[in-house]
Amino acid sequence: MSGTVQDRAVPQAVGTWRDDWPVAVVAAGAAAVVWVGATVAGVEVAVRSGSSTRDVGLVSVVVTAVVAAAVGAGLLSVLERRTSGARRVWTGVAVTVWVVSLAGPAGARTLSAGLTLTALHLVVGAVVIVGLRRRHADCAQPTA
Repeated sequence: MSGTVQDRAVPQAVGTWRDDWPVAVVAAGAAAVVWVGATVAGVEVAVRSGSSTRDVGLVSVVVTAVVAAAVGAGLLSVLERRTSGARRVWTGVAVTVWVVSLAGPAGARTLSAGLTLTALHLVVGAVVIVGLRRRHADCAQPTA
């Protein structure tokens, strides 16, 4: 046993932001593709906000996808440090939030905008849930 720093190095923690950022990038990219596709098809993505309407722009879509992925990754990392069966618990919470988020598109100004917003919610939710579960699969493995 030598006394080098390399021998005493602590293994990198599973589930760091460095490991999770690709999920946020893919979620944002997928959301951008859905938004651009809908806009090219002539859909005006807008929601009712009180007595007025607000356009949902590309920047809002991308930022929201990144924030959703970051919040999901943060919650999963906290659960991994504090709970056994963290992935199972996180998946239950994530799917519940995903389903509840589908109520959001009900505020769309038109049916086509509502369908676009629903597609955005479905795509981002699926990418975040599947992506983070796969990236954190090592945490679910029992250690010997």
